[in-house]
Amino acid sequence: MRGMRKLAMLALSTAIITNAGISSLAATTGASGIDLDTYQSGQFGPGVGGDSVQSEASATSEASAAADAAYAAQVAQASLGTYVSSSGAVIIGPVSAIDTSNLTEEQNQALDHLFQNSVIIGNSIGNGFALYTKKHAEDPVLKNFQALTANGYYIEGAFDSISTTSRHPFYRGQQRFVWDSVQLMGAKHVFLSFGTTEVQYPDVIEDYQKLIDQIVAVNPDVDITIFSATYIYPGKYYGTMTSPNVKKFNTTMEQVCAARGWNFINVADRLKDENGDLNPVYSSDEYIHQNDQAYDIWTAALKEYGLKKLGLV
Repeated sequence: MRGMRKLAMLALSTAIITNAGISSLAATTGASGIDLDTYQSGQFGPGVGGDSVQSEASATSEASAAADAAYAAQVAQASLGTYVSSSGAVIIGPVSAIDTSNLTEEQNQALDHLFQNSVIIGNSIGNGFALYTKKHAEDPVLKNFQALTANGYYIEGAFDSISTTSRHPFYRGQQRFVWDSVQLMGAKHVFLSFGTTEVQYPDVIEDYQKLIDQIVAVNPDVDITIFSATYIYPGKYYGTMTSPNVKKFNTTMEQVCAARGWNFINVADRLKDENGDLNPVYSSDEYIHQNDQAYDIWTAALKEYGLKKLGLV
């Protein structure tokens, strides 16, 4: 029976990925669950050493109950789009699957340790998050972030020559390629926030992968996490820069991340209105930029990611 439930878990995760839009990659991804087959039920009866047998039976029962609870939690998380792919990527879905409102001291300490030497790379939306982290220096996650962000910085411009007119983020007083800055600062966890404006470019998915590959080539020990691109304020579309196109971009990037072992955090769908645009309550400028209330949600999603990566949920 438990073996059947395990298969059902895997099937559910595959179904989530398939429904996301790229069936060719679905076979390479799947939720990792507890292997309940490793927990064997003991058969006990009367005889010599009954107390010992009962103790072992109790321990086995407790282990089985814990495994069942963990399994049920993973099923529930997967139903909300949160899972671990077969490549080891942690995918955090569009709906909160883990409560981070009242974490224990142990959980906060573990998150603090996990996020040490983190950096956010991005454009003005990522820069908004970077500014937000400075206002919450007491937070066990946010206090660990450095920033390589700049207004007007974009994926396709990441390889542009450095000049007086280029938009590369500054580090140690000068513009640098972000992969060089990551190396200089000794970052271990790279978070990227791009895509909202870049959906206008037909090769954005390939260019994004090229940028990440370059970062990893120079910094082979870093792990990569992608924040989903966020949506656009209602009625403020510009050409092909539309919320539906951002949605397609996110669907594709989630699948790329799941296949390549890059983590993915869906914040976009936590910030959307009923029409799939950026909910005005989270907007700071009635366009694409966000307020602190939105970044509160980013932070909660980050903590979900951390707890999932640590195996604490």
